[in-house]
Amino acid sequence: MSRIGYNQLSAAEKKAYEQFEKAFNSCASSVDSNSIDRNVDVMKVLQVALGDNPQVIYFNKTQIRLSASLFGGKQIHFSGAVPSSQARTMQKQLELALLKAIEDIELLNPMSNYDKLICIYEYLQDNVTYDSKELEACCRLGRSVNPMSHNAYGVLVNKTGVCDGISSAFSLIAQRMGFECSMVSGRATFRTQGFSEHAWNIIKIAETYYHIDATWDVNHKEQTGEYSYEYFCVSDDSINRDHDWDIKTTPACSREDISFYVRNRCFANNLTQLEEIFARYAKSKQKVVRAKIADGIPIPTPEDQFLGQKLVNVASSVGRYAAIKFIWNKNSRCFYAKFES
Repeated sequence: MSRIGYNQLSAAEKKAYEQFEKAFNSCASSVDSNSIDRNVDVMKVLQVALGDNPQVIYFNKTQIRLSASLFGGKQIHFSGAVPSSQARTMQKQLELALLKAIEDIELLNPMSNYDKLICIYEYLQDNVTYDSKELEACCRLGRSVNPMSHNAYGVLVNKTGVCDGISSAFSLIAQRMGFECSMVSGRATFRTQGFSEHAWNIIKIAETYYHIDATWDVNHKEQTGEYSYEYFCVSDDSINRDHDWDIKTTPACSREDISFYVRNRCFANNLTQLEEIFARYAKSKQKVVRAKIADGIPIPTPEDQFLGQKLVNVASSVGRYAAIKFIWNKNSRCFYAKFES
């Protein structure tokens, strides 16, 4: 079990968190919040508790209500809570799917923590379909039409989910493989105009914390057919360009030393280094090119066209002539390209 979120809370908030955990363990459909300190933001603490406990699947996480009676009593209601017998059956199904996922991952023989996380990341990209209909319903109707897509059951058993489901599944696999990992609830700009509700992960590796947004890279894989690592083990500074959250609920993530781009020498601190990265890819005959460009490095506009043309020019200079398709994410500062032949 992860305690990443719990460890960021005050003493009073921790008591509320523990009350929520007891409710989760008994598959309760509601929680009496009268014993919780009045200064505690109960909905904030509830989201933190759910973030640390990705195994919770028995109610509709999109419809949590807080009510008060005429006599001053307060209740938090978990809408759509299933009977305990059905919850136990679902937990067994989830456990079987989780064990199968871990078995498939371990067949790849990942040795280091980095290897294990990359394998989890790629497993989700290979086995999960983003539930676009659920996103549309939540945005257009303001309600869920497929609540299971918001938890680990939907992702690992049904193989479909949205951000909080994908993040819960990532946490569940990572925790079972020995990592401290939690889900972060916040807002981001994916597929919407402006910011909307979103969820991703924070993971702890050797006393250092990193952000991971598996959802956006699952979508990139669906778009290109190739693995994506743009939001794998990144810092606060990197992810806050298109993500927003209550930073008080998470530990500081200040490094990117195990990001894909740093580990694979695809991080450019200037345009000369970028050319060197492009040349290395062109000479290797690999079809896919990935690079990340440091903040503050000016790129002539239009940036995407400049970078695409630079890759063509570098490839031509080493004798590789081919059309390319490319994507530039100005927020993540990541460039992706694929040689067509």
